[in-house]
Amino acid sequence: MGGALAAKRGDHGRRRRGARGVVAARRSAVVLGAAVLALAASAHAQVRGTIVGPGSTSYPIAVSPLKSGGDAHDGDRFADVVARDLDLFGLFKVIDPAAYIEDAEHSGATTDSINFDNWKTIGALALVKGTLEHEGDGVVVEARLFDVVERKQLAGKRYRIGDGDLRRIAHRFADEIMLALTGARGPFDSRIAFASRRDGRFKEIWAMSLDGGDLRQVTRERMIALSPSWSPDSRALLFTSYRTGNPSLFEIDLGGGAPRLISAQRGLNLGGRFSPGGRAIAVALESGGQTDVALLDPSGQLIRWVTRDRALDVSPSWSPDGRSLVFCSDRGGGPQIYVVSADGGEPRRVSYQGNYNTSPAWSPTGDRIAYASRLGRRFQVFVVDAKGDDAKQITNTAGDNEDPSWSPDGRYLAFSSTRDGSGAIYVSDVSGTHQKRLTPQGGDDSNPSWSRWLE
Repeated sequence: MGGALAAKRGDHGRRRRGARGVVAARRSAVVLGAAVLALAASAHAQVRGTIVGPGSTSYPIAVSPLKSGGDAHDGDRFADVVARDLDLFGLFKVIDPAAYIEDAEHSGATTDSINFDNWKTIGALALVKGTLEHEGDGVVVEARLFDVVERKQLAGKRYRIGDGDLRRIAHRFADEIMLALTGARGPFDSRIAFASRRDGRFKEIWAMSLDGGDLRQVTRERMIALSPSWSPDSRALLFTSYRTGNPSLFEIDLGGGAPRLISAQRGLNLGGRFSPGGRAIAVALESGGQTDVALLDPSGQLIRWVTRDRALDVSPSWSPDGRSLVFCSDRGGGPQIYVVSADGGEPRRVSYQGNYNTSPAWSPTGDRIAYASRLGRRFQVFVVDAKGDDAKQITNTAGDNEDPSWSPDGRYLAFSSTRDGSGAIYVSDVSGTHQKRLTPQGGDDSNPSWSRWLE
């Protein structure tokens, strides 16, 4: 496990050879009111089959600015966010607004007032239209999705929001579009946390939505901070900080306040992950010269050891039912992926291809596990059935692709990649067909963690 290990420990000043190996592989580890409008089941089946069925291609959709009574800025901004979301994963082909025939301010936004022929002419099969009105100190947004061919409304939402919530609402409506057209809610009303040194020499924790429009620094440790992980309600983050010279586990509330110390046991306190119900934290702890997976309560008190042996056991991730954990261990020689009951017991190996597999993440749907595997001198992202069958390679690029994290709907992965030089955060569909960079270059970004939906 030698080469990558030394580089990691060079940063942390640690000496234990075994811990270096796996840690290196993790190196970078509204009030809203809504009214849903109906859609015929046959229209659902027809459109969904076009998008997600055999031989499907990107579905042409037009996203018109909201009709806003002269205040075009907010109407344009809403459409821009929705369009960027829909363009992210390759399911949709968002038609260039330069091709639009009509002006949003001088055209209809309801089924009986829209000239659908104008949209058929430019090749749109689906259309987003709506209105935006300023009302007191807030905004009322009515957004609708239409089937252009059938001239029918497929979905609609009405939101009463504060002036600062427009971007959030755009993400939520993009989720509704995905639900109407694919049968499953989209992942856009969520956030991604990651470690980055884009604002200094040391890595800090940052967070953003998928479009990056609300990118902000969460921690100011002025020391290495790594391995962020969301609380179940997406209001707080666990992370490991070297602020005391020891890799200790902290929690920080995104609403404000100083980080709260969870565990400062001498040695590693790394990779903390809340259980689905938030009652326990799985973490790799170093004790008595060995590193094992342990469960802590939210105050940091030890509940029990899940593993307890001479192997190096790190990087725990919960199954969605909270009954099991997947983790990385070198108990078989090189680092491999194992599953164990949260109560402890004999682990079961699930990775068999490759001799260096690490950074596992259990899908929210429970059926798959993502991990990073070293091929030659580079790491690539793989996905395997939770039983250990049918491993599939997701990335195949220059540079390292590591630390996969699942979207809340289980259809997409965020991961870090050095394919373009400095580390950045990328997303991919689970087939690996569509991959896009989320963060700008220059931050040496790593350790992404995808939240649940924000509501």
